[in-house]
Amino acid sequence: MEQEEKLIRLLIVDEGYHKAEKITSSLRATGMHVRAEFAEDSEDMCDILENKTIDLVLFSLDLPDFALSQAQHLIRECGRHVALIAMAKKVDTEVLIAAIDDGAQDVVEADSLEHLIQVIRRESYNINIWRRAMRLEMDFQESEKRCQHLLTNSKDAVAYVHEGMHIFANEVYMDMFGCADFDELEGTPIIDMVDASQQAHLKTFLRELSKNENATNELDLDLIHSSGENISATLEFSRASYDGEPCTQILIRSSADTSELEEQINYLHQHDIVTGLYNRQYFMEELKTSITQAVNGMHQSAIVYVAIDNFQSIRDMVGISGCDTLVADIGKILTDAAGEDFLVARFGAYSYTCIGKVAEKQEAETFATSLPTRVEQHIAEIGDQSISCTCSASVVFIDENTPDNSNELISRAEKTCEEIQRDGGGKTKTYIPKAGEMTQTEEDGITADLIKDALNHNRIRGLYQPIVGVKAQGGERYVSSLQITSEDGKLAGEADYRDAAERTGVAKMLDRWKILHAIKKISETRKQGRKIEFFVPLSGDSVKDPALAMWVSENLGKARVDGAQLVFLVDEAHTVNHLKAAKTLAKALQQLHCKFAIDEFGTGINPFQLVKLLNAQYVRINHVYMDGLVQNNENQDSIRELAYAASDSQVETITPGVTDAAVLSVLWTLNVDFVQGDFLQAAQKELNYDFSSM
Repeated sequence: MEQEEKLIRLLIVDEGYHKAEKITSSLRATGMHVRAEFAEDSEDMCDILENKTIDLVLFSLDLPDFALSQAQHLIRECGRHVALIAMAKKVDTEVLIAAIDDGAQDVVEADSLEHLIQVIRRESYNINIWRRAMRLEMDFQESEKRCQHLLTNSKDAVAYVHEGMHIFANEVYMDMFGCADFDELEGTPIIDMVDASQQAHLKTFLRELSKNENATNELDLDLIHSSGENISATLEFSRASYDGEPCTQILIRSSADTSELEEQINYLHQHDIVTGLYNRQYFMEELKTSITQAVNGMHQSAIVYVAIDNFQSIRDMVGISGCDTLVADIGKILTDAAGEDFLVARFGAYSYTCIGKVAEKQEAETFATSLPTRVEQHIAEIGDQSISCTCSASVVFIDENTPDNSNELISRAEKTCEEIQRDGGGKTKTYIPKAGEMTQTEEDGITADLIKDALNHNRIRGLYQPIVGVKAQGGERYVSSLQITSEDGKLAGEADYRDAAERTGVAKMLDRWKILHAIKKISETRKQGRKIEFFVPLSGDSVKDPALAMWVSENLGKARVDGAQLVFLVDEAHTVNHLKAAKTLAKALQQLHCKFAIDEFGTGINPFQLVKLLNAQYVRINHVYMDGLVQNNENQDSIRELAYAASDSQVETITPGVTDAAVLSVLWTLNVDFVQGDFLQAAQKELNYDFSSM
């Protein structure tokens, strides 16, 4: 299974922004990454389809001057595979049938958001399956070409017959019968090329072959040369297909040495033609062997699953043939790193699997950890372009407790790798199985207990990452986060527990801890003559908390701290889903001179309307726009548009996810105000970043 697309690119065709904004915010609330476009008429829709990549179109059947059939016509004209979902105020059988006749995949009542979300999930999945099928079709066609090449160059005589007539014969077969050209043989019944005394026997044999009733697939026959001479030979018959049609393969083995050809066929059976690595089929056989050996207590093994990050962006830039070069280069890097310890295979279009015996688990983890760095340091020369990429690697161990199911192990490896890529990629993570099959509620309960215990026993510490100006802005700015230490000493970052904390209601407890410690840091650094602006992210629970602003006011007063040094950062989805509460909170905090910022900004239908409603002073750009930024011109254009629009609105922009110098150099040209990311400095306990270095 290949990695699913991270982003659903949605076009909503409707009368107004409000419904579209409600749909996109509902989708984001379920954890989906959505980039939405909005169109009111055919002209808008045509312009977006021509200039943007779209996966799904949501079309309102209630538009007065724009019919669904026109929308389908525009989709066909754009030449892309795009799903069309119709929306109507009321759906009955007549509406459903008419819409499907006009090209819709489904029809949903406009007010039924839960149904719409399920349909979007299904159609997004179907689109990914279609794309995967297209890739497999290309691979199949390539495989067919290789088979045709082998048949043509075989030292054995090979022919295919359909309903008794020849439809293909290689050169050796034609030479055997004295035919200079296949035209002489095409359409000739095989029965006419056999001695008359054996024709009845051949007919019986072929009839039994079609019913799979033969005791053997070999038959000794006297064949007739074009000169009239008889040729005694043993023919092997087998059912096959040629050009997609069922047929019978005839093989007459040569007495010549075929060991070289057999070796070549065996190699092709086990290896990927592009990289020279072992192929998926061979790897799965090795994996089954490793599972059997581990379960029987012989030794433990490890799977290291590696996937190229942002592969779609790379393919858009260099094309399929260019990707073959990159995929082969990375295969060589993995092989060199693996040495004799791990078998390396190409698993998918842009993924690899390694398997090897390990005495200590650290061996596999050390190997896996080295791979992202090795890949990132490689420069691939593709035509006149020089490109680099990153990869993510997951580790799954095979021991006595491992399920006897190879597909389950691969699924674990893929899922873990996808988690890494959702967090930005370029890293390594080991899959850790959970004890038993816990429900989501049970898992959330364990996380909530861990958080409460850490709060009660002071096992939480604040971390701070600098937000650095690129336009010579003065001042120091940091964004706050947390790290929790469990009772047994294990560390957990916010990404590990954020969702569970939201679901269990303990997120606002952590928010208040961050606010208190930000106020404390402001007080401490003020004594040192420093004036630091602290950005404090708030959960959805805190946005809805009517007592939060008063609590902040009380604690600012106790510490005698100016609220102007606090910036409250709220996710765009939370502000849309709880707009009234967000407006009330923003206004109350701004009366305390605190500032307000919108996080994960810029994928909504009309994001700057939200800025105006909340009077936000900052926006932090959505992480999806940072995906493959160096190579992705569309994402660069999106950030540039947001930055200039923000500047016109006198709002300052922050771009997160700065992972290397290349990303930073691109952002420098896009008119953003601030940058943030591990390349500048990872989040840490001390406030020691040198802001003069920029």
